Amino acid sequence: MNTFTLIQITDTHLSRERPEFSGNFEIASKLIGKVKPDVVVHTGDIAVEATARSDDLLFGKEAMDSLDAPYYAIPGNHDVGDNPSDHGYMPPKPVTDALVQTYEDHFGPDHWVIDQAGWRLIGLNAQLFSSGLAREQQQLDWLVETLASADARPVAVFCHKPLLRDAIHEPVDVPYRYVPLVNRGPLVAAMDAADVRLFACGHVHQARDHWRGNTRHVWCPATAFTLPDDVQPRVGDKRCGLVSYRFSPRGVEVDMQFPAAMHHPEADVLRKVYAI
Repeated sequence: MNTFTLIQITDTHLSRERPEFSGNFEIASKLIGKVKPDVVVHTGDIAVEATARSDDLLFGKEAMDSLDAPYYAIPGNHDVGDNPSDHGYMPPKPVTDALVQTYEDHFGPDHWVIDQAGWRLIGLNAQLFSSGLAREQQQLDWLVETLASADARPVAVFCHKPLLRDAIHEPVDVPYRYVPLVNRGPLVAAMDAADVRLFACGHVHQARDHWRGNTRHVWCPATAFTLPDDVQPRVGDKRCGLVSYRFSPRGVEVDMQFPAAMHHPEADVLRKVYAI
């Protein structure tokens, strides 16, 4: 296959009990049905809060299965719990083996690799970073081997959380927003041993497209909602949407899309679903 088309969606926050964000997912689903990409990648926070309601994850699985395209997914903090991070941050709902296993029972492995159009595409479970779970080291060992065996192929990494805001070593404004500083060194060392040209993420509910060296960092806009500026500082584009990619041996084309029909829930709706 000379070209490979992929649509990234993220932060859909789906729930049978809390359906406030289902409308935007349906808009994304219709767009996917028209485009018919080779694959869809969901970069996490499939569910509103699977750590409290296991049915949220099941509902998310049913929604993803309804897409008119094959898909891969990786978990977010609302799917399997969050990871400890910088400045002693401890999440109120930490990641556990049991939550990851439940996720994998629905969606398959929490990390994976696809080889297409001369590229190696890798999905990572960001929630394992600094978790201390045995899965964390197992994933890192797998990543080192998977990157080393990429040979001359360019690599794209998909991860729920951004690797960084602007630089590898930087003051952390919000400890749970990015990959923890202590994990960046091993992760970057593994990536620098390969030709990693794309690091695609979600989590922040803002769209952003910037470069670190030869690696393009793409923050996919959330499908479900954005956050008010008084709750979350603006570092990117606060619109709902998705990202379309076209991979080929020559490189990758990136197209941020913001469907006008996607609505942006008001703050009071967000407060009903999440305490913000």
